[in-house]
Amino acid sequence: MIASAARAGMLSAAILLTPGCGEEDKAAAENGFEPVRRATFRAMSARDFMVNCPGGAARGETAAQVRRLEELKQLAIRKEAGRAIWLGENDWAAVARYSDREPCEAGEEAYREALADFMGTLDELAGRIAEFRT
Repeated sequence: MIASAARAGMLSAAILLTPGCGEEDKAAAENGFEPVRRATFRAMSARDFMVNCPGGAARGETAAQVRRLEELKQLAIRKEAGRAIWLGENDWAAVARYSDREPCEAGEEAYREALADFMGTLDELAGRIAEFRT
């Protein structure tokens, strides 16, 4: 009984925190909330693809770009866009296991393409965070 009540409470909280049709949600959309959320989703997708390239997780370039992602997340929190980041990450976590994207191929060229894609998504995320207004 207690577990059921706890799950109901968590579900209620999740519903209340997700975007909907209220005035607060309209204001959030106007200040750039959704673009940050979508950019975060794309960055997480590109990060996971790059990290899963053969040998990609152990490379210095990978670590540098993952640090850049963490710095962008901290910037977003300071600009009060942390909720958008969290929801974008949560969206990716929910669908990642169902992704039917082909895995990264072996080789330097495939890794470089994945790295460039990840860096591009980070540039986009940085731009969306810069445009975010509280």
